[in-house]
Amino acid sequence: MKKFLLIFLLLIIGVSANAQQYKSHTVEKGENVYRIAKRYNTTPEAIYKINPTAKDGIKEGEILAIPIVDGQEYKTHVVDKGDTVYSLSKQYNITTETIYLLNPEAVNGINIGQILNVGKIEKNEVTAIDSNEPDKGTVLDSLKVIPDDRKIIRFITHKVKRKETLYGIAKKYNITVEDIKKNNKRLYSEQIRKKDRIRIPVYEVKESTNEVVKDSIESRLSVTTKYKVKPKDTKYGIARRHGITISELEQLNPNMNPDFPIGMELTVPTTVFISLKDSIQPGFRLYEIQPKETMFGLVRRLDISSDSLLKMNPYIKDGLKAGMVITIPEEKEVDTLAIDLGKEKYLDLSSKLYNFKPKKVAIMLPFSVDTMDFNARQKIEEHLKSKQSLRISLDLYSGVLVAIDSAKTKGITTELNVFDTQKSNNQNHIKQLITQNDFETTDVVIGPLYQSNLEIVASELKKYDTPVFSPASRKESELYDNFFQTRPTNKMLQEKIISFVEKDSTDKNIVIIVQQGKRHEAIKEKLVTKFPNAKVAKIEEGNYLYEVHLAKVLDKNKPNWVFLESSDVAMISNVIPLLNAKAESHKVTLFTTDKNSAFDDDNIKNEHLSKLHLHYPSVDKEFDDEEDKEGKKEISPFAKKYKERFGVFPNNWAVRGFDIAYDVLMRLGTADDLYHAVSFEGTTEYVENKFDYAKKPLGGYYNKATYLIKFDDDLKLTVVE
Repeated sequence: MKKFLLIFLLLIIGVSANAQQYKSHTVEKGENVYRIAKRYNTTPEAIYKINPTAKDGIKEGEILAIPIVDGQEYKTHVVDKGDTVYSLSKQYNITTETIYLLNPEAVNGINIGQILNVGKIEKNEVTAIDSNEPDKGTVLDSLKVIPDDRKIIRFITHKVKRKETLYGIAKKYNITVEDIKKNNKRLYSEQIRKKDRIRIPVYEVKESTNEVVKDSIESRLSVTTKYKVKPKDTKYGIARRHGITISELEQLNPNMNPDFPIGMELTVPTTVFISLKDSIQPGFRLYEIQPKETMFGLVRRLDISSDSLLKMNPYIKDGLKAGMVITIPEEKEVDTLAIDLGKEKYLDLSSKLYNFKPKKVAIMLPFSVDTMDFNARQKIEEHLKSKQSLRISLDLYSGVLVAIDSAKTKGITTELNVFDTQKSNNQNHIKQLITQNDFETTDVVIGPLYQSNLEIVASELKKYDTPVFSPASRKESELYDNFFQTRPTNKMLQEKIISFVEKDSTDKNIVIIVQQGKRHEAIKEKLVTKFPNAKVAKIEEGNYLYEVHLAKVLDKNKPNWVFLESSDVAMISNVIPLLNAKAESHKVTLFTTDKNSAFDDDNIKNEHLSKLHLHYPSVDKEFDDEEDKEGKKEISPFAKKYKERFGVFPNNWAVRGFDIAYDVLMRLGTADDLYHAVSFEGTTEYVENKFDYAKKPLGGYYNKATYLIKFDDDLKLTVVE
């Protein structure tokens, strides 16, 4: 049973079921997938499932296969400034009740840019997909359906139980998954959840003389069609293109000619597929999954990231299975999960918005309201000064509020719920918060602040698949698929700067100056391993560097690239002036994998760091107001907005709260959920932070977007990468 369930899950991207019909649509100028979905009363997800390449964008003149839901097309209208439901009803000669019926979300108000259905398009016939191209002709064959003349006599309400699936429910009532989806249209884009109530159709039973079909793979795979073998076709290619394994292809065709002649007819699932010519690009090849092979083992052996593998083979997100055919690179590929060395592709999500449903956002931070005495203002002020976690929480929260206002101008409204997690490792209190409030319909949780509390929330909300975004912690979670780490780890920051130096180290004299002690042994060993020809400066007891020892490792004839790894203010204030003095006679550039707070101490002069052109990796780009042509400071729109609302300029935590929340809201506006939204290839960037999420082989998601910053001659900070 599990075997056939997995087969069905693989086939579901093709909407393979009884009586599903399709028609063609030629993309017109200015159309997007959401608007087309509204026209045909379907969902973007349903269109993406049968037109996978549409996720990367559509263009004028392109032909899409559209699932027919009710056989009706609708006029659409993009809401403009001044539009109201009443004015639109007059413009299109329909009643306001009709608009609300066609657009239930309009009950909560309409927004500029929102797409509404404003009446039916009267057409005599459904246009068929017409193409002389072989691949599109094959797609046509796969879209042929069996007429469905069954009559529904009544409905049964089914309450979804824990671990139930659509496939299991369909089997229970002896119907297909498509029968359920047709009568519960939201399930074309949403997953069922525990306690959902769905309508189950009961069909009129007709007498039939047909023999009972055996419980075989043919019956479980729902609708099948015929496929003729073409030149250069292989079992691998045909199986992959129809989302099944070679073993399942052989079960569907027990009398298959082993010589595999051209023109042989095969039974295959009725699934829209990508032609082999289009799907296999130069530099890639097909690969059959071996028994007991795991995702972790495969990505390690191929030396690629799981994110790259999933992008090449999106249908393997539910796991690998022996015999499954996937695409892999012929040669080694750079692990883009660790660090992006190439030019980044930036995304403008605001231009892709279509999902204008109100977003349900929960903020969970340690405001420690339970410890405050609101009758004593002085005590509250003292409490704020002494409690760093509270100050960070308030700053993050203030940034989130500005993000919500900014998203609203784009048509994205937010239902915000705020929860006080109080303190670290507060398991009982957090579980109580989740039990007493509705988190099942929450789109995203931002917070908590502490890692221990984050793990608790992710664990409790895993049953709902609710995404949990960590706003501050750099620690990873290996346990929960719904955990999103927004701050790159220290390891990623190290890789950023080391990779930058590696690319241009051939004619450089690499010097390593590392603080004594166990805490810095790992980074010293890593640098020595990466740069075996590097010179290591001798550090005295008390973390002190003598000028004579520094002179021994520097080279007058080569550029000296110096790594300084320390968190000791005394050591840094000793080494920096020595390097600054040597820069008079030597070419010296300073690097560090960790620009910690010791580098910001008053004893460390920024003039010295500027002269040495300090390079360091960073989570954010340390926003600095730019000067205009007249030398005056230009304040960013976000900073202006924040100042107007709160009377002060934002600090780094307020900016971070804005960037995280605004990115989340924009992503929710471009997809049906965050898991789909973070699959878009590319980086988003706002005030100080950028985001490019990747899925870990084990655990949740992490942000692989980092900055490389350097001090310029004029004390300004510049983003190098």
